[in-house]
Amino acid sequence: MPTIRIPREHWGPVWRALIERGPIGRISRDYIYIVSDDQVRFLRRKKLPFELLPADNGRASDVKHG
Repeated sequence: MPTIRIPREHWGPVWRALIERGPIGRISRDYIYIVSDDQVRFLRRKKLPFELLPADNGRASDVKHG
């Protein structure tokens, strides 16, 4: 499952978009959430800002989207 960070200034719209697409899990007070691959694709399609964080195995990039 992907882990993302939502920019504080964009938290409201991004969070609402995520919960419309399914459940999310908050893992930090730093606006870090575990989401589904579908939710990541949805955020990209909607051009909503988020940062994809490295996976535990280090495979994900640190590219910022949106």
